[in-house]
Amino acid sequence: MNKLDNKITLILGGAGNVGEGIVRAFLKAGAIVAVPSRKAEKLEELRNYLGELAHPERFIPIVGDIGTVDSAESIRDQLLKQFGKLDAVVASLGGWWFGNKPVTEVSITEWQQYLDSNLTSHFIAARTFIPVLKEHKGASYTLIGGAAAEVPIPNVSPVSIPAAGQLMLAQVLMQENKGSAVRINEVIVHSWVATRSSKERSQPTWISADDIGEFTAWLASDAASMVNSSLLRLYEKPTA
Repeated sequence: MNKLDNKITLILGGAGNVGEGIVRAFLKAGAIVAVPSRKAEKLEELRNYLGELAHPERFIPIVGDIGTVDSAESIRDQLLKQFGKLDAVVASLGGWWFGNKPVTEVSITEWQQYLDSNLTSHFIAARTFIPVLKEHKGASYTLIGGAAAEVPIPNVSPVSIPAAGQLMLAQVLMQENKGSAVRINEVIVHSWVATRSSKERSQPTWISADDIGEFTAWLASDAASMVNSSLLRLYEKPTA
């Protein structure tokens, strides 16, 4: 028996570079995995990457936008209608910024874009799915964050400042939901991540998307039932 056999899981950001490693790990662990994306072609690319793991009864692609309340609620309603419950949600949302300029030179358009994609999306996800998970004992909600939330990195303020807000959001959610059925944790990755797109430049010490996926899948399993309201930091691998 796999550790996540038939658990209904929603991976937000699952079609992204890190997210696809999380999707892969959950499918390997036996979960039924739903992945939303605004672009159908991204879901098809993910399906091709997953190969035999993307069995139509276990891999549920959904064209939808987690960045809007109406679309997020539509995704929620579709899953509840199809499966009647939700066991686990992983929020791997947002992206990096390569503008490389100080805060005072960031345009309001850039600021708003990253505030929406890296913070507001997490707010919408939590608002939409945690009330559903609270109804089901053993459910889990995991946020994925990065070191920029804790380390002031110059010239990437549209990433680091929303990341700090996301980290506080996670901690507020933990406090507000203490004693409820849902376990809420945040995984903070203090490493560059080796993905398919970064394969040519990645280093042996980097954590891989699959590493993050395997850890997150364990965190959603009954074996991790004692882990709740925790900030869990993943660091680079040691050199040989």
